[in-house]
Amino acid sequence: MSSSLREKTLALAAVFQAAALTDQLAWRGQAESLPLETLLNGILVFETDDPLAIYGSPAGLQAGLRALELSFATRNQTPRQAEIVRYALGMAHIERQMANSPDLQAQLRRRLEQAQQQLKHFDGITSASMIGNLGHIYVDTLGTLDFRIQVKGDARQLKSDSMPEQIRAVLLGGVRAAWLWHRLGGRRWQLLFTRGQVLAEIRKIIVETK
Repeated sequence: MSSSLREKTLALAAVFQAAALTDQLAWRGQAESLPLETLLNGILVFETDDPLAIYGSPAGLQAGLRALELSFATRNQTPRQAEIVRYALGMAHIERQMANSPDLQAQLRRRLEQAQQQLKHFDGITSASMIGNLGHIYVDTLGTLDFRIQVKGDARQLKSDSMPEQIRAVLLGGVRAAWLWHRLGGRRWQLLFTRGQVLAEIRKIIVETK
């Protein structure tokens, strides 16, 4: 489908937001609240490919825009920056595997529709119950695929009781964003030729939403 550079940039920023949040959780044991809420809410928005309808204002994607900007603008990435890029690529790979399995897509859609109804009974998308629910959905659906994303971080944080569910919920949000990016016409090979354009658009959005 035809879409604007801005739409594709916002969708890709959501993928990188999931990657950055995964890194935060793995090393610090917590994630920034607005980026987390924005990403997880997007999982339960259906029937539209409009990034603004899914994620709201670009202000909620600032963390992803900055992570994407760093990945594009930095020649010598730090190990943490390299991990964020690896997580983003991993989520995009999982999305492509999911796209090749109509049965898995249907199962995931059913579970997410159930979660959308259950959200009415909980205190927001970032409540422990909802995050746990999303984490279990990831395990039962995307977790059955052959590919696994290996998350690196502080062993103490990774072993805490609720951390696996939080990270899986975020990864689910990242795969949803990768699905959107692909629906909008985003392709990895295109980034080789449009890197400068995407970087300029990222910086334009960041300035506009300050």
